Amino acid sequence: MILKCIDSGSKGNAYALIAEEEILLLEAGCRLMDVKKAIGFQIGKVVGCLVTHSHKDHIGYAKDILATGIKIYTNDETKQLVYSVHGERLYGKPEMKMFEVGRFNVTPFYVPHNDIPNYAYLIEHEEMGKLLFATDFEYLPWTFRQHRLNHMLIECNHMDDVENTDANYEHVLRGHSSLSTVLDVVRRNQTPSLRNVILCHLSHSNADPAQMVGDVIKVAGSRVKVLCAEAGLEVELRRALF
Repeated sequence: MILKCIDSGSKGNAYALIAEEEILLLEAGCRLMDVKKAIGFQIGKVVGCLVTHSHKDHIGYAKDILATGIKIYTNDETKQLVYSVHGERLYGKPEMKMFEVGRFNVTPFYVPHNDIPNYAYLIEHEEMGKLLFATDFEYLPWTFRQHRLNHMLIECNHMDDVENTDANYEHVLRGHSSLSTVLDVVRRNQTPSLRNVILCHLSHSNADPAQMVGDVIKVAGSRVKVLCAEAGLEVELRRALF
């Protein structure tokens, strides 16, 4: 399984989980042409797209995705906001109820984000094991140690010492995860099964990628690969270490 980052950040978010026979898209915040290029124009292999919430940088290109015939899965609140556009291929899924998208098993759950209904996802596939995808959250209300996560794609938006002179200070603190929040998530969910931690949705002005990676490695352990998501990044996701 290959994880491709199409883009990550406040301008637009989209990722692709590319298995041998199928592709699952995460978020609809990037141009369709950029998505097609990232997956080698194999649009026919896409089995669906998971969307977390209704902010434009995550769902701004949902209309284009839906127009190709790809189904989008999200929460009911987000569905209602975009239902008028190809609504028959847009699905609101209940929290904590596992559903299948191709051979991907997906379990959604709510995470807090500025009072905007926002899903995170536990995703499982035979080729990669279990992936936690969580973005735009203040904290994670659940612990997944018993699931023995193999991979995390998790927002690490800002450092903990953001100056309150920033025009978006309150928005940054209330709506997005800090480095200390991510360290706590990794600490509470770290097991010998963990292989990769990919930090996403970094702030352009309030993040220090090098320090973030270094601090996460200290918690996750040296055997865990820690990377920052950026356009063009590719990461191999394997269940086993070798």
